[in-house]
Amino acid sequence: MKLMKNIIIVFAVCFLFSCETETDTIQEEKSTIQEKGQLAFDVVIKLVDEYSGQEVPAGTLPGYVATNLDTNNIYYTSWYEVELFESLPVGTYRFDAYDGYFDGASSAIVEVNTENETPEGWIVVTLRYWSE
Repeated sequence: MKLMKNIIIVFAVCFLFSCETETDTIQEEKSTIQEKGQLAFDVVIKLVDEYSGQEVPAGTLPGYVATNLDTNNIYYTSWYEVELFESLPVGTYRFDAYDGYFDGASSAIVEVNTENETPEGWIVVTLRYWSE
């Protein structure tokens, strides 16, 4: 029984140490990125109905894409969250939606930078949803 207790304590200490190390590594990476001027932002797509102005769930459409207008690099949303672009570098982007059979969304050109960041740390891009 004493051996089992010691094993549990060792695992707990190892777990806590590994979490602390991971947090330190993430903070070091963020500071390195900021020093190099390679800031990146998370961008969230918000759909608003063209006629009523009501918000529509972003999952209504099959997906979204962002094109950097300076470099022509194409970015896709997160695999698990259809409305989320993770870590887009600073720049000017055109955001588009994949249209459904009888619905779709307008595109929008947005500057991804610190000026457009919300207090929560997101950049929100609003697309106008339409349907037939």
